[in-house]
Amino acid sequence: MIRGLLILATLSLAVTSATGPAAASHTGLLFGASKRVVIIMSEWKFSPSTITIAAGESVDLVFENKGILSHVFMVYPAPKTPYKSAGDWWEYVLEKTYLRGMGEILVHSKGQFAISGTRVAEVGVETGKTVTLTFIPSKKGRFEIGCHLPGAGGSHYTAGMKGQLIVK
Repeated sequence: MIRGLLILATLSLAVTSATGPAAASHTGLLFGASKRVVIIMSEWKFSPSTITIAAGESVDLVFENKGILSHVFMVYPAPKTPYKSAGDWWEYVLEKTYLRGMGEILVHSKGQFAISGTRVAEVGVETGKTVTLTFIPSKKGRFEIGCHLPGAGGSHYTAGMKGQLIVK
């Protein structure tokens, strides 16, 4: 009898926990970020193109690719002069990515596994898919966002797929 009550209490606690704010993530995983920003990706833009978040507070950046091509999200300090080749951009972003040195970073998608790490240079999103980036921003400032895949007579970035991440 007591064992049955303990099992029932444990199940009740699990259900209560799963239906609180942490269950808000579209993935169904219990990450529970305090802020959620949905970013639509399409040819050749991010919408919104300016994302404002608070340092020290967990955030879910939810990327929905509504375009006909795959896209990537990269965030980094803006270089003094933009690079011309895709290879130079990728090298710069790999070295300077904003998403480093701030603890655990999660990239997750509904029905797929989560990737966890301490450094992420890009988040790729296939056509028609939704991917969530969960992290706690630590560095304040203005940072550039861009999609540096080739295409559109140059790159998605040169065609206009860029914007800003503002961390207050």
